[in-house]
Amino acid sequence: MYFIPLVYFSALTYYFWQKHRVIDLAVYMSGLFVITSLCCVLMVTGGYLSADGGVLFDGWEPTFGIVPTLLYCGLVTLTIFPFSFIRPEKLENISNVHRFILYGFTLFIIVQGVIMYYLVGGFFSDLLNGDFKFLKNSYYSGDISPADAKMLTMPLPFQMMFLLSFMTLLALPLFFYYSCIEKRSLWLTSPLLAVSISPILRGVLIADRTEIIHYGLMFFFCLVFFQKFITKKVRNFFFVGSVPVIAVGLIYFIAVSVSRFEDQDEGTGGNMIEYAGQSYANFCYFFENHNPELFYLERELPITSFFIFNNQYVDTKGERTAREGFFIGVFASHIGSWLLDTGVVGAILISSLFAMVCCIVIGRYNRTDFDIGEVFMIFALGAIPTFGIFYYRYYTVATAFVYVAAICFYILSKYVFVLGHNDVKETEEA
Repeated sequence: MYFIPLVYFSALTYYFWQKHRVIDLAVYMSGLFVITSLCCVLMVTGGYLSADGGVLFDGWEPTFGIVPTLLYCGLVTLTIFPFSFIRPEKLENISNVHRFILYGFTLFIIVQGVIMYYLVGGFFSDLLNGDFKFLKNSYYSGDISPADAKMLTMPLPFQMMFLLSFMTLLALPLFFYYSCIEKRSLWLTSPLLAVSISPILRGVLIADRTEIIHYGLMFFFCLVFFQKFITKKVRNFFFVGSVPVIAVGLIYFIAVSVSRFEDQDEGTGGNMIEYAGQSYANFCYFFENHNPELFYLERELPITSFFIFNNQYVDTKGERTAREGFFIGVFASHIGSWLLDTGVVGAILISSLFAMVCCIVIGRYNRTDFDIGEVFMIFALGAIPTFGIFYYRYYTVATAFVYVAAICFYILSKYVFVLGHNDVKETEEA
């Protein structure tokens, strides 16, 4: 049964490829689930099943039921399918109806990035000589990172900018927009690429790997979306700049993996396979063992939960683990996160709502132009199934502000504010 997702997503990827004969967003997302499904097959056949590696099936040959398998494949497909409406090779223009507002936001996230570099830079030498496993265990035990401690000594406005620093991820589509659409000098746009890695810098201080993976996945997301507009000059820039960046990233990823897993029976290689392939297995475990009487929305509505109920997912994780009878902080895909929080019916409803929102934002099949506000929204929504090979992305207040900013620009994209007049004109729908 554990072969079914691999066969299914391989066929789905081929279907999307045959439909457009180009690597579009749907092909890319579906291809990611091919990779994680392949890792799941290798994980099961190789016997890499352990609680230390994140798989809830510990020391037992799991039986993957037909119902959870169909639910997993079906709901993942539902969240991917709307992105097949976007044909990158057909795009002709990406407009910007609020140029000065976008300039202001660009400066804001650049300042955020500068603050992040200031807070993190002083600790990198200690990090390189440190113990990654100790850093991760310290974080799990509740210790704050050195950057967080240093941030608390800064004025309140800078503290707020640091807390909202995940919004610097929007510098990725901004970089592609300014470099490929407006064709600005790379000397002017490259700072956007530099500040876009701010979440990675935060993650490095706690020996985290998921932020660097998320960044890489969303970078390729932008490559796919903007592929028609990428000039030879930008391609050469990526080629020259990516070699050292990829080398450093791989060294860091391998070093963290070795420090965490070298003393386990599966070894580093086995645990990395387990890391990448556990989502489907844990989804099936959730389906079979989740208590249907438990219902939580802290992960889906983090801002509402925090400001109204003073709760976040990280605050309730221990209590929920005790009530469920198993550790809930494992990878189970974005669908698995919704299943655990709201049950089967809730996961179906949320997936359907997500697909509807995507269809509204994308508008129609074969669109030839978007506004940058719509691109922000597509980027924010696309992160959910793209990073969904692991878990639901926007589960904290800090990460949720990425889609809050995207929503604001999406709404602005529907209106043109005419300078010198009191009226506001609604733009024509694309």
